[in-house]
Amino acid sequence: MKIIRSISRRLSDKQVDVVMRDICRTINYNSSINDIAQRHDSGLRCSSGWRALPEWIQIAELIVFGDEVKLHLDTSNTEEAIAKIDGIADSLQDELSSLFSHETKPYSSKVFCLGWSKTGTTSLTEALRVLGLFSWHSAPWVVDAHYGNVISEDFINLSEIADYTAVSDLPICALFRELDQAFPGSKYILTVRPAEDWVKSVACAMKDYIAKKDVLESDLSAVRWAYGTEKFDRSLFLQRYAQHNQQVLEYFKGRSDLLVMDIAEENKWQKLCSFLNLPLPDTPFPYLNKRAISNS
Repeated sequence: MKIIRSISRRLSDKQVDVVMRDICRTINYNSSINDIAQRHDSGLRCSSGWRALPEWIQIAELIVFGDEVKLHLDTSNTEEAIAKIDGIADSLQDELSSLFSHETKPYSSKVFCLGWSKTGTTSLTEALRVLGLFSWHSAPWVVDAHYGNVISEDFINLSEIADYTAVSDLPICALFRELDQAFPGSKYILTVRPAEDWVKSVACAMKDYIAKKDVLESDLSAVRWAYGTEKFDRSLFLQRYAQHNQQVLEYFKGRSDLLVMDIAEENKWQKLCSFLNLPLPDTPFPYLNKRAISNS
């Protein structure tokens, strides 16, 4: 059974190529089989085994066709596939629309979200796309296979994100000193939320993590890199969250290039657009949860 969805494309050819590259990277990073997603001349192809999709989806393919990106899903004809495929295809279409369908505009500087995971970084990324900034959420390949407890300059490759105007979430949020050196004149946004709300959200995410049948070393190493442990420790996680926020505030003290923003507060568009010196959009501020392609 084949399912097809069409996504309007408003990115340039170069930007489409960058996004396709990093969708491949994300899929391969989050899969137990090397190179499960591969590029081809017209897009990318992913075989069965991508953990974000059920096993009965045998092939997922993206094909650039003029001003559209076509999503092709080849599935088995099981009862579960017939019952669930439309919902999964619609969800992927929505996420791909976020990646490909926003018009981008030139902007004078880079923008980096320094908020820790589960502080609204996915929502902020979508908001920046709405404003016309070419944006990406989560780029673990910046530190590649060198996730560890200590950040080393030898292992950081910020050229991996140079194609984007804005980038958010781990590991980028922890590299604010390196970003400040590599991209002078950038703007920074620290997303925050009440500590108790944040740790509850992390606890739920970790519970889902542990429940996976095929937890990968990349999963565990990323958690270790962020928190110093691969197990949920409420006290330690709260300490790490507070420490990160305090370090950011101290580093940028007295500077005008940092915006502190609670995604739950009112007037988010006003604060964000005033900081970026961009016009207010006529659409509600986005609120997004975890997605299949761009991890939260």
